[in-house]
Amino acid sequence: MCDYSLESFARRDARAGDQLRTEKIGGYGSVGLVTPAAPDVAVCLCPGTRLIVSGIPATLQKAWNVGEVAIATFVQRDAPRLGGLLSRDGRYRDGVRFDGGDHSLVLFQEFPVGVEVSVEMIQGVPQAVIEEKAPLEPVSV
Repeated sequence: MCDYSLESFARRDARAGDQLRTEKIGGYGSVGLVTPAAPDVAVCLCPGTRLIVSGIPATLQKAWNVGEVAIATFVQRDAPRLGGLLSRDGRYRDGVRFDGGDHSLVLFQEFPVGVEVSVEMIQGVPQAVIEEKAPLEPVSV
């Protein structure tokens, strides 16, 4: 649910309604998701979680074939192994596939700091259960 590079940091599971942003976490420069209220706590997503990604810079909009705001699904790529150990490029596995067309996986490591991510729906959890367990918190803008 969180990149291996974030496993040694404080973290929590995402909740529907979370308003997140990309941030470099810890001293190693790994990009992850945080809430504005707790920028030192990585927020982990379940594969299949539906997201609204906003504030995508123009240069990346063109590269990723999306607009400033895009709907995406959180995915984790399989970590390649070399001799039973994770290979160097297997360190990062968390990313998104944008809706519409044939979009390849975009790792969170490719995102600049400050891109906003709204958690819309968590795969496999009925919406009524999500709303009961995690009511939306007011977010100041």
